[in-house]
Amino acid sequence: MTAHNAAPHRTTVHAMAMPFTVELDGADPADAEPAIASFHGVLRWADDVFSLWKDDSSLSRHLAGELALEECPPELREVLEACEWFREATDGGFDARRRDGVIDPTGLVKGWAVARAARALDRAGASGWMVGASGDILCSPGTTRRIGIADPHVKGDPAGTPVLDVVELGGAFTALATSGGAQVVDHIWDPETGEVARHYPQVSVAGTDLTVCDAWATAIAGGGPRIVPRALAAGLEVLLVTGLRHDGTYDAQSSPGWPSVA
Repeated sequence: MTAHNAAPHRTTVHAMAMPFTVELDGADPADAEPAIASFHGVLRWADDVFSLWKDDSSLSRHLAGELALEECPPELREVLEACEWFREATDGGFDARRRDGVIDPTGLVKGWAVARAARALDRAGASGWMVGASGDILCSPGTTRRIGIADPHVKGDPAGTPVLDVVELGGAFTALATSGGAQVVDHIWDPETGEVARHYPQVSVAGTDLTVCDAWATAIAGGGPRIVPRALAAGLEVLLVTGLRHDGTYDAQSSPGWPSVA
């Protein structure tokens, strides 16, 4: 039985070497805890399948020639096919093949895993829910939430610090992904040049599908300005930090439909 007048339920679980914060509105703890446990289980399963840091993950074993693709969980093929689809859709801005030739779907897997795991939250009997995943946000439709986007000058946990912008999610937009080299320096490469991508210090993409937002944020961060029109044509909205100044200020641009409330 669900108590719709219960206080919001908030917890943090860890998987894929990062924290995931879950908020459930109006859910009884008896319903919330099993749903969150299921959510957490899917994330840990995704890590076991896709991690390149685990030698025994399905992806690592496949790349090492120990497992044929047909022997891997079918979701691995699904993600690899999605990576190829986004490579074509973004005109190469998103490319899962690293400079050393290793296939690394990291730029898509987190959003994909959260979207898949979040199905369990619908079973919590909550009036609404939200997941925060290290800069990426997914919330249930009809749940209005105001989300702060971290200032790219801030390193580490941005909680309690001034934000770059505040957006409203839950209506036309339920997903938000942020990418760039502000937090983890030089970890994104430009697929066209093979060099470290420094087009934008930070890129945020808003839409209705976290997998899509995650992939396009990575594509814009890696491919630069030429990718932005393609993202807009795909129905997404973007916020681009185009430069950081030494005095702590920055230059930024947003698309016309960007859901800012700040």
